[in-house]
Amino acid sequence: MHTLTRVKNAYTVMTICLIVVGAVLLFWPELGLDTMCKIYGVFLMVYGITKLSGYFAKDIFQLAFQFDLALGIVSIVLGIIIIARSEYIIEILSTAIGIFMLIDAALKIQTAIEAKRFGIERWKLILVISFTVAFVGILLLVTPFQTVSMIVRLIGLNLSLDGILNLFVVRNTVETIRRNSEWEI
Repeated sequence: MHTLTRVKNAYTVMTICLIVVGAVLLFWPELGLDTMCKIYGVFLMVYGITKLSGYFAKDIFQLAFQFDLALGIVSIVLGIIIIARSEYIIEILSTAIGIFMLIDAALKIQTAIEAKRFGIERWKLILVISFTVAFVGILLLVTPFQTVSMIVRLIGLNLSLDGILNLFVVRNTVETIRRNSEWEI
């Protein structure tokens, strides 16, 4: 249980960092794409490590962390590629982030449906936020923006929304053994 609590707390901190990184990009897009690539690459690697540790935690339901092995590996690999090849990544950054967020949103939609089966009351909110993240991810994929500033802002919005979604999911679906045993009393 202590390991799960630590992982849940680390996951929460990383998700809050994702929200902050997204907010910074949303409100200060002038940071530049090259700087953003480096920061985002490092963040993805740390985030991937956190997701891997979440996958191996002992969560009773395994809802919040069920896809974290694959997403952790993908995050680490993408982080390394973004740092090593940022000059090429800048051209496809909005597409790459859009795809990543769309996949994550689709997985969270599945999590919301499974949370409903477990009787978790806030499954609808998880579903609504998931669809919002998916919508913004689709915008990154299909909308040809003319300015770098708009791309950076939309990426920031998407990262913040995804962070809010991840925070909500981990806080509402991860159950420790102690909390689960309280239900039986």
